[in-house]
Amino acid sequence: MRHDRSEATVSVVTSAHLSHTEDIALRQQRYIVTQSLRIVCIVLATALPIPLVFRCVFIVGAVALPWFGVVMANAGPTVQRKRKTALRTTPDVSQVQVALEPGRVIDAER
Repeated sequence: MRHDRSEATVSVVTSAHLSHTEDIALRQQRYIVTQSLRIVCIVLATALPIPLVFRCVFIVGAVALPWFGVVMANAGPTVQRKRKTALRTTPDVSQVQVALEPGRVIDAER
């Protein structure tokens, strides 16, 4: 029985979402970045001899960044489409050829 593949629906890999593992890793990376920025804000607010206005900006950043980091990390699945591996394009189904002649049987014992 032959299948007509000209009308077959082809799944495109680029429409797939990130895997659960990739999504968790991306959210963890975002959280680490925001917490690193928080540490930088704390160090700059305490170590630099800067005017009080700038010191307050760094302190507000140090207070707001943990909240922002937690909200971003606990957000739902991300919709980012970046992948590290190359994605294949959809093959042209019209050029598929049959490798065996019709009616030929391949015997595994030979």
